[in-house]
Amino acid sequence: MPAPPTVTTRPRPRRRSALTLLLGVLGLLVGAVTPVLAPLAAPSLAPQAAAATVAPDAACRRLDPNLVRGVCLRYTLGGRTAHTWLGTYRTPDGSIFFCIDWLFDSRLPSRAREVSTEDLRNQLGRRIGDAEVAALNQLISRWAPRGSTGSDVRDAAIALIVREVMSDGERRGGVVYPAGLEVGEQVQPPVGGLPGPVLPTAERMWQEASRWRGPYRLRLTTRAEGPMRLGRARAYRVVVRAATGAAVPGLRVRLRCSGPVRCPESVRSRTRPVRVLLRPAGLGRVVLRAEVEGPAADGRLHVVPGWRPHGGPLARDAGVQRGWIAGRSTARAAVSARADVRRARPRVVTETSAAVVRPGEPVHDVVRVSGAPRGYRATAVATFYGPYAEQPGREDCRPGQEAAQVRFAVRGNGTYRTPAVTVTEPGYYTWVQELPGGRRALAVRTPCGLVPETTRVAKAQPVVTTEVSRQRVTVGARLRDTVTVSGLGPALPVTVQWTLHGPLPDRSGSCAGLAWSAAPVAARGRLAVPGDGTFTTAPTRVRAGGCYTYSAAVAATARSEAAAHPPGIAVQTALVERRTPRVRTRASQQRALVGDVVHDRIWVSGLPSWGSATAHWTLHGPIAPRPDGTCDRLDWSRAPVADRGVVVVRRNGEHTGGRTRVARPGCHTYSVRLPATGATEEVLSPAGHPLETLLARRPSIPFVPEVPTGPVGGIDLPARAARGVREPGLVLRGAATGPEASAPTARAVPQHRWSRYQAAAGTIEPSSGMRLQVPAVGVDAPVHRVGLDGGAMAVPGDVRRVGWLGSSAAPGDPMGSAVFSGHVSSRTGRPGAFGRLRLVQRGQRVRWVAGGTTHTYVVTGVRRYSRGAGVPAAVFRTDGPAVLNLVTCAGRVATDTGFHYTQNLVVTARRVGPR
Repeated sequence: MPAPPTVTTRPRPRRRSALTLLLGVLGLLVGAVTPVLAPLAAPSLAPQAAAATVAPDAACRRLDPNLVRGVCLRYTLGGRTAHTWLGTYRTPDGSIFFCIDWLFDSRLPSRAREVSTEDLRNQLGRRIGDAEVAALNQLISRWAPRGSTGSDVRDAAIALIVREVMSDGERRGGVVYPAGLEVGEQVQPPVGGLPGPVLPTAERMWQEASRWRGPYRLRLTTRAEGPMRLGRARAYRVVVRAATGAAVPGLRVRLRCSGPVRCPESVRSRTRPVRVLLRPAGLGRVVLRAEVEGPAADGRLHVVPGWRPHGGPLARDAGVQRGWIAGRSTARAAVSARADVRRARPRVVTETSAAVVRPGEPVHDVVRVSGAPRGYRATAVATFYGPYAEQPGREDCRPGQEAAQVRFAVRGNGTYRTPAVTVTEPGYYTWVQELPGGRRALAVRTPCGLVPETTRVAKAQPVVTTEVSRQRVTVGARLRDTVTVSGLGPALPVTVQWTLHGPLPDRSGSCAGLAWSAAPVAARGRLAVPGDGTFTTAPTRVRAGGCYTYSAAVAATARSEAAAHPPGIAVQTALVERRTPRVRTRASQQRALVGDVVHDRIWVSGLPSWGSATAHWTLHGPIAPRPDGTCDRLDWSRAPVADRGVVVVRRNGEHTGGRTRVARPGCHTYSVRLPATGATEEVLSPAGHPLETLLARRPSIPFVPEVPTGPVGGIDLPARAARGVREPGLVLRGAATGPEASAPTARAVPQHRWSRYQAAAGTIEPSSGMRLQVPAVGVDAPVHRVGLDGGAMAVPGDVRRVGWLGSSAAPGDPMGSAVFSGHVSSRTGRPGAFGRLRLVQRGQRVRWVAGGTTHTYVVTGVRRYSRGAGVPAAVFRTDGPAVLNLVTCAGRVATDTGFHYTQNLVVTARRVGPR
């Protein structure tokens, strides 16, 4: 007998080498059909069979008409094509079977007899294990109870399993399919492989058969012991186990009961025990019997009389084979249980209505009855024993100790309430319940002194709770507390001391978890109450934001204990929110000139009538305007601060911020912040609002000055003008007009055209450390601040220096044109500061070093203008982007007396930021 199989699946190794893959096609056989196979050469010379392919069933039925369901396989062997069949066959009398002897003739005659598979041996005489026989019977009984499984794939899978379990697939030339399949092992493919889903199906079916093989055992258990009682159900647990010990699900277990009890006809087994509940209806003996049908340990075979093993060590053609009959081969398992039904023993569980009461308060008992038989009727007696100085024990309920006794009707199982009793003497009291006995139930008396049945009559213990009138209010609201007193009765006066604690800072809008022990006291008072009831404290106006909470306390009296209600409970806590005022501002003017005085107009609303605030105003700027010259939608996050201050706000309404003299051009804006106070939240009027923003520029130069960086020859401007000749540049195309013009609107009459210019005293002053550099062309010169000299822009007499028009844009200005002038050379030809400026090109860098900061610009234009017309008025603009305009002479012409210039050279560079 083989050892018990394991249920887990494990791969089964090959038992023979594949060096000789002789008769590979025969490895595809489960029931070999001799007429189907092609003749074979000598085993030692047999070639290897090619991999099998699925062929139409008709190819196999031409050789054997008794085929039922399965798979017809085609293979090539020695250059010829042959067929074999995996599946079921039919006998002459209509029985369906699976072939179990390899290479034997599958055509069973009608004289074949039916025998058991007990002591099953293969054609070689080797015995098949009992576990494998039982698993084969479970497999066929489970999947082919009416013969075929109804599926070609499943019939072929069973045939393959039968072939491997029989283990007679050896003949000279080697093993043609794996032999010795045991329970729990994995079905292996035969030599040459097996196409389609047959092999995976066989693996699943064999694992199920290995786990749930017969014979089955039926177990019927209960946790209860002794006789059954009327009124109480008894639970039995039913489980069906296979020969492996595994619980088998899905089987119908038939139940039969005798005696005064009813039970279900059947239950369906599961992988866990199934619960069967029996409820007795009378006295007597109860018998429960359970039966289940499952696969037997053995199956049934068709065997031709005289069949016996051929005795050789290898398989060979040896006559008509045996067939395992498809269908059920089952056995019954039964088990029974017995119990006597006796009188019910009701169970009584009681609990007093109150553990502690005041003198004069009513008390009753809650009685829960279970386990009584159907139709039970009785009159119960409830006795209230006491008083006792301490908790009574089991022996303390004696005659003469009864404080009260009541009766009530019991009608079966359920929960009952005794009539109430009233006692006035303090002490401990306990209930005892008695149910009378009868023909169907025993008498029951509950023990004395059980804690759940004991009530203590004590001094009145008041309970004080409070609830704030509103849990979220704003500063200035009135808070009051609703105080509820209970536990005193209707006529026991006491005094309630109430306290309003706070404020404490909240935690992200919550008052939970605050420590109130050291909180300030906002208000307190006394409240006289006549007894139980709900009362209201005097209102308190809260003038600061934060968390507030009420507490209450009652002092002890001769008839009542002390009581207190601590602060911090959610229902008695209020969050007083600070008011959120509104603030808006407006600049006194939205366009200004450098040097103008501006201020902010501030409107505040939402302040409490008793409160005040401080408005912190800030003037941000200057920063560069947008390309269109406006200050809309600028980024003020990194803007410098031009000025700031504080205004005390004592009322709602309009207020005036501090006055500021505008020192630099560009966009400016106001912001105002009201810091948080005890009564108000912080509010901010952010920078950048159009009404808070102003654009300041430098005052425009009143005229287009001459830039006398060299003499002019051969041009008589006044004479040409008298003849009506218009010079380029005299018409200020696009120049602004009116009082807010940002560029000159008139042109000065030239004064220094034919003579070497010499700046007047006071028009030039040194600018310490200021330099102008154009590295690409070698310009690096100190810069002097210059002014207007009559109708001209002063130019330093030292040709090595450069003049910066001080009324034009200053270093770091975010807007406007900074104008520089310089000489190309001296009268003697010595190179000047701008001697190489004519070589500059667009894209090259210009650096203006001032105050330790280098301001970098990129050349965007190089233009020449007739000296007769002068430079354009736009060179002197005080608005627009921040640019540099470098002005010098160009167009040098030699004369008998020296040379002169016919053009002005203007190099324009746009600012790209400081370094």
